[in-house]
Amino acid sequence: MLAAKEIVMNKGVLLALVLLAGCSGKTEKRNISLVLDADFATGKLLLNCRDSSSGTCHVLVAGSGEPVRLSAAKGATATAASGAAEGARFCAGESEPQNGCQLTVLRNGEQIYRSSLVKSESR
Repeated sequence: MLAAKEIVMNKGVLLALVLLAGCSGKTEKRNISLVLDADFATGKLLLNCRDSSSGTCHVLVAGSGEPVRLSAAKGATATAASGAAEGARFCAGESEPQNGCQLTVLRNGEQIYRSSLVKSESR
């Protein structure tokens, strides 16, 4: 009698494992790596896109007059003649930053920005 219960329990465990193995999940990896060089003396900005899962790096610089948007393909650079100034802030992403993005203080000189996100969904 005890052996029959163990067999039924083992079959239940095996069935659960088979069902879990059959569920496919979706994993999305998003990453970005860029260098933003700000020259406060001239106001110039230089964006160097090192890596991006979307193929493009985007930066929004605000707080020094009109907002400045820069975009560069992976492995390329982009420049802006204005936007680098004391008190400016920036946000970056692999897609275009929208109003309300989390701004970081822009420093004079080079700033390295990296972000990585792994998102998993089970079905």
